Amino acid sequence: MSFRFLPWRRRKTATPLGLTLIATLIPTVALVPMAFAIFVGLPGSLLARGPEMAGGIAFPFGPSLAAAGWKAVSFPGRSPATFTARGKDALRVETAGGAGLLWRPAPASVARAERAKWRWRKARGVGPTDLTRKGGDDRVLAVYFAFADQRGKRAGTDLQALLRSGRGDILMYVWGGAAKTGTIQKLPYFKGRGRSIVKRPADAAAGQWFAEDAAIAADFKRAFGKAPGRLVAIAVSSDADDTGGHNLAALADLYVK
Repeated sequence: MSFRFLPWRRRKTATPLGLTLIATLIPTVALVPMAFAIFVGLPGSLLARGPEMAGGIAFPFGPSLAAAGWKAVSFPGRSPATFTARGKDALRVETAGGAGLLWRPAPASVARAERAKWRWRKARGVGPTDLTRKGGDDRVLAVYFAFADQRGKRAGTDLQALLRSGRGDILMYVWGGAAKTGTIQKLPYFKGRGRSIVKRPADAAAGQWFAEDAAIAADFKRAFGKAPGRLVAIAVSSDADDTGGHNLAALADLYVK
């Protein structure tokens, strides 16, 4: 951080001790919020909103996750991930040797959505893994879009019930793995009804925000070879249980259109 001082004319009058003390402390005090933000892994720039999506529907995370309609899911025998709202539009995600998922229903107004946008950032994360291998597919972050297929016209918006029914498809955008950006891979779960698309490989730079723009309808057709059904749920996950690693990341400004 640098400070630019404006030129001033030296005066013969002495500066009162109180003003001198205040002037000395101002730069130090200004650094406190930034130091705290760095300590928790989220920079002060998190408070600045990203560009909105014209005509898009925002999916906020605050003032609390519960109030915004999000539900956390943990897995038996695994340490959970921690999901924390940071203001209205941002989410802090952390897991140390564990895994977890956060999801919410999608409103009917985006049932035929074609695009999604968001920003994400990692402070630290697991290294490259094979996202197609069960028990070895750790990743920093993933954003899920769950679709009820054409047979599931009466399907509800409960993500877990949809997966149990076998009448849904999962399109997952990933920060993680060893494959190149844009690679489509078959997920080792969901009975073959899941596909991942790499947005950022595991070794993408830490400490930097990346903005994503996903053509979810077109990507779904490329990944599954068919048109998507109704978008019924959205989820965010982090996974570090296979490698015993530590993920600390954030996601913000999630829009769907």
